[in-house]
Amino acid sequence: MNIWRSISSLLGRMPAAEARTVARQRLVLAGSLGVASFILIAMQVVSLAMVETRARADHLSDSEAPVRGKIYDRKGRLLATSLPAFMLYADPAEVMNPYEATLQLAELLPGMTEEEIFAKLTQKGRFAEISWKVSPATYAKTLHSGIVGVYGRKRITRFYPHRQEAAHILGAVNKDNIGIAGIEAGMQDRLIRGEDVHLSIDVAIQSILRQEITEQIRKFEAIGGAGVVMDVASGEIVAMVSLPDYDANYLADADNDAMFNRATKGVYELGSTFKILNTAMALDSGIFSLDDMIDVVSPLRVGRFPIRDFHPEKTPLNVAEVMVVSSNKGSARIADTLGPEIQQRYISALGLTTALPLPIPEVAAPIVPSRWKRAEVMTISYGHGLSVTPVHLAAAIATTIGDGTKVIPSLEKGGAASPIREEVFSRETARQIRPVLRRVVTHPRGTGKKADAYGYSVGGKTGTSEKINTTGGYSRKANIASFVGAFPSHAPRYVVMVMVDEPKGQKFSYNYATGGWVAAPAVRRFINRAAPMLDVAPVNEKSPEIRQIMMVNLPQLDMEVKNASY
Repeated sequence: MNIWRSISSLLGRMPAAEARTVARQRLVLAGSLGVASFILIAMQVVSLAMVETRARADHLSDSEAPVRGKIYDRKGRLLATSLPAFMLYADPAEVMNPYEATLQLAELLPGMTEEEIFAKLTQKGRFAEISWKVSPATYAKTLHSGIVGVYGRKRITRFYPHRQEAAHILGAVNKDNIGIAGIEAGMQDRLIRGEDVHLSIDVAIQSILRQEITEQIRKFEAIGGAGVVMDVASGEIVAMVSLPDYDANYLADADNDAMFNRATKGVYELGSTFKILNTAMALDSGIFSLDDMIDVVSPLRVGRFPIRDFHPEKTPLNVAEVMVVSSNKGSARIADTLGPEIQQRYISALGLTTALPLPIPEVAAPIVPSRWKRAEVMTISYGHGLSVTPVHLAAAIATTIGDGTKVIPSLEKGGAASPIREEVFSRETARQIRPVLRRVVTHPRGTGKKADAYGYSVGGKTGTSEKINTTGGYSRKANIASFVGAFPSHAPRYVVMVMVDEPKGQKFSYNYATGGWVAAPAVRRFINRAAPMLDVAPVNEKSPEIRQIMMVNLPQLDMEVKNASY
């Protein structure tokens, strides 16, 4: 107040013209200061409005964007859903004490090491992602801790309540909620629109299959395995396992071996399981009947390579007996008579030359021979020279023992929507194959005895094949042991395929690591546990109706059993 009085007194002593000039300058200065202040205030308001708008936009992008559809199993059990979560990030330039902040965050984020956190808090730049997915509770604790320079943002994350179960089928999404593997990727368009998906798998059946294959991998010190359960009538995949596997909630923690889907992307020579198809081709072509005799005694060579049987035979066998004892020589002679054109036609019709029609990106096309000559025809008859996935084989067997109509594998509830029913084999061929498969499991010389689940009439075939090594040859120390079967064999409803990768012979198995020792027991245990859940009741195979259906003539083999009993 005294200053303004002094100024007024001074102006009063000035000449009038000079006083008016000073007053005008004072008014201009005051006006300029006022305008500047107004501009600064306006800029601050605009800045705050822009921040609020961005925050609102971020919130809307999470809360108002279409929520990704859920994934259910065939019985309505939740397999994948979207839940709220938070991303934690830091502005390293604002972190006042990175050492203290690291210790505080390490207590809140047990999944991260102090070294990892410190590296993020001290990195260059103004943004460092600490964790892209933390729970609301962890987020709240972090904010409450008051760590300067650490912030959070709401987001939506994908959650898989069954963790490892069906991880390869479900797949995963990335940070932007876009599917990158499995069903999440294959059905991305439907899921991103908010459409729910109902899969063909039954997570309870899936769990049983996974447990039984895991047990065999453990017992035989194998490196992995796979399994498939398929509905014969619809082609629906009720269970599909690949081991090792991973927790679907933590895909980033899984190694390449765990992420590899052995059931749909791994292609293998599946050995003597192919003899089922070879026998069906022989019967369906009209060139052979089950009672036709095959020379399995004479030496057999293809080029400079001999074809041998695991147990050499002393007398000729009929077509049915060739499959029961799993004779390579007998199968090769049958295929040699059929020739390449017939074999190729059936192999193609069964879908064994093209990639699987499944809605997941992890599918592989079979590896077919570059040339299809006599040698290839003979070796393919017993499962060498043609590599397919376990799902390929399961679908081909379902076709063969069903009604002969091509079975298209499906991961959606209800099966594949195909208006065309392609007949691969006749119903009569399928009818003749079923009792032979049952005798593979029940006959004393059958290779699949350990798959026999009492009351469920299991029929099937073992397979043991050497893996191809890095030089293109076969490794005698690395096998694929498998079993593919159907139950009940007189009226098949489900196909079960189990494969174990590189099992090692054990003392209790007399150092054998074959399909009969490794894969067949897993199938038996699985059926015993899962059949009631699949609404398959035990049957009385001694009933006249079933005995009539399952009759098959095995003269040489039955004669051996009678002679051995004396």
